[in-house]
Amino acid sequence: MKFILWLIFGLLLGPSVLAIKSPEWFNGASQAAGGIFLFLAGWEMRFLNLYPDRKFYLLAFVGSFVVPAVTGWVVFQNFFMAMAMGISALPITIQLLKEKGLYATSLARRSITLASLCDIGAWLALVWLLPAESVGAWVLSHWIVLAFFVGLLLGRIIEWPTQKSFLIHAQTWILAPLFFLGLGWKIDLWRLFDLKSFLTVFILAVATKSVGSYVFSRWAGANHKDSWNLAAILNARGAMEILAANFAYDAGLISGPLFSALVLLGILTAVMAVPLVRK
Repeated sequence: MKFILWLIFGLLLGPSVLAIKSPEWFNGASQAAGGIFLFLAGWEMRFLNLYPDRKFYLLAFVGSFVVPAVTGWVVFQNFFMAMAMGISALPITIQLLKEKGLYATSLARRSITLASLCDIGAWLALVWLLPAESVGAWVLSHWIVLAFFVGLLLGRIIEWPTQKSFLIHAQTWILAPLFFLGLGWKIDLWRLFDLKSFLTVFILAVATKSVGSYVFSRWAGANHKDSWNLAAILNARGAMEILAANFAYDAGLISGPLFSALVLLGILTAVMAVPLVRK
């Protein structure tokens, strides 16, 4: 959960608190770090054979992604907000499972696969939504999001290193700090913050993801404990929510209050998941 500390540090430096101006080179470095971070996140995604457990994955995906997305569309009438309701955070899913000693279980296999499916659905929608005037401009404006899919394709060819390596250290100690520090540094959280928008987004996102994931997992045959844990894990939006919200806000797809609400949603749901997941 180190990304939360870097984001908070950035918020303290930026217009939200101290209003210290960032160096001119820092914004470009932060954006580049975000693109490489997404590339590595895509590479890290792993899929097992879905076919033997296809009924479970189909129903659980409907509950964890389709139900929140449809509800988001009905409430906000905004396609990006619909997708934002369905996002899960694969990096947090993996970290939570490791911290709780659940990484070598069937729950881990299901959680990682479902978080990957939710993220892919949301990022595919974001690629389609981001505006551009020509093919060249489209590639230039989408390169950060496209990096995710390049990483995803690479993961089918070269296996993600499971042991400590330069890539893992770089992701943790260079890329994530650069991007999330830069993101927090440019946000005027309190100027953008609107209590009604935040409460609407937070309650809707948490309720639909939790209830949808739990009910549909139970319907698919999972027991109470695994369904509870799936709901808690998939509800953690974390870095992926914040990344998507940042791109959507820069592209004019969402308002300032909704952007602020999604950033807080990403932070709070990541923190909430830790005590809710049961061994």
